[in-house]
Amino acid sequence: MTEKLKNIGKLHGDRVIWLLILFFAMISMAVVYSATSSLAFRKDTTPFSYLMDQAGYYILGFIVLLVCYRIPMRAYRFLSYAAMGAAVALLIVPIATHQLRSFSLLGIPVHPSEIAKVAVVLYLARIIESSDLSTFKEYALKILLPVGAVCALTMFGSMSAALIIGTLTLIIMLCSGIRPRFILWTVPIAVGVVAAAFSASIITKGKVFPRFDTFGERIERHFSADEAEEMSAAELAEYEEKTFQADQAREAVQLGGIFGRGPGNSIKRDILPNAYDDYIYAVIIEEYGLIGGLAVIILYLWFFYRCMKIARACTRKFSIIVVLGLSTLITMQAFLHIFVNIGILPVTGQTLPMISRGGTALIIMNCAFGIILSVNRTIEIKDLKLKAEKEETTCSTESSSAEEAREATSFPHSR
Repeated sequence: MTEKLKNIGKLHGDRVIWLLILFFAMISMAVVYSATSSLAFRKDTTPFSYLMDQAGYYILGFIVLLVCYRIPMRAYRFLSYAAMGAAVALLIVPIATHQLRSFSLLGIPVHPSEIAKVAVVLYLARIIESSDLSTFKEYALKILLPVGAVCALTMFGSMSAALIIGTLTLIIMLCSGIRPRFILWTVPIAVGVVAAAFSASIITKGKVFPRFDTFGERIERHFSADEAEEMSAAELAEYEEKTFQADQAREAVQLGGIFGRGPGNSIKRDILPNAYDDYIYAVIIEEYGLIGGLAVIILYLWFFYRCMKIARACTRKFSIIVVLGLSTLITMQAFLHIFVNIGILPVTGQTLPMISRGGTALIIMNCAFGIILSVNRTIEIKDLKLKAEKEETTCSTESSSAEEAREATSFPHSR
């Protein structure tokens, strides 16, 4: 019993996920060091300084991960509402300061949309667990209105982040047994809100929801590539200027081939303006080839598979939704980044989780990993306690049986 309880204080959680965190850190250090060469040249410094910055962000992120890992699930239930409120407040700050996407806190750029992604998952898990949502009014007040407000505020700075939050919410609702008719009624409401926001953007000439124009242009450019031959020289030059990053990323993928050009030998890293965050997967393929690119994909799929095993072992709805939501968020954003880099989807500006150059996104992703491991830790500690109690009961039963046997054999002699 004592030995079992001692094990409760040790580091728990899925060992594969702990190992994957190490793999992501190693890949991130290697690729960020290579991809920041042009940035270092522009800033008159060395890539080593950015490597040290990335190491610092990872150390901070790992501390956050350990803190989140140690927080019990009952605390997350309590904090879910506060996290949602904090996300809304933080989303308002860059809008109020006319910075739209981020603001600086102690010298660190803070992207509220990254915080909102995790906050929405915790909030939805708590609401779905604590409410039966039997009426559309209750559903609208507790889910549609708050999540819609987060998406609307996120659209000011990032349309792709708003789409991720909206899609993630839809997946969680479909998997949580929310009444299908409520979800169907949500679709026309969401379309109406987006249409109103788009109209506001047009009327105010981009002063309201300025990211609509950028998002629309990116989609239009992505699907008008076949029409480039029919453009005039001036139109073609303007088109190529706007598609420069996407074109360079595709060329980087082509240059990588099967085995890649080797670590640190990328050519496009010095041409791509955001090779260290938005296009880091293209640099991975150029340097490590198709094999390296597939290895990264396998790591994310492996992570998602392990999370599904954790979710199946959960007995509380809150824990199931948290693991499902956070693992889907990380994997979905990873594949969104990958599809953009290889030219399947238009540019979104989403980073590659746990690998792109650090900042708010890296720290928040470590937080998400910590919460998932906290769920797994809770399950393992509960199992250890049950085993300890079972062994204690078994030992007590065996001891009682042995004592009765001794008494039975000694009784005739005493008589």
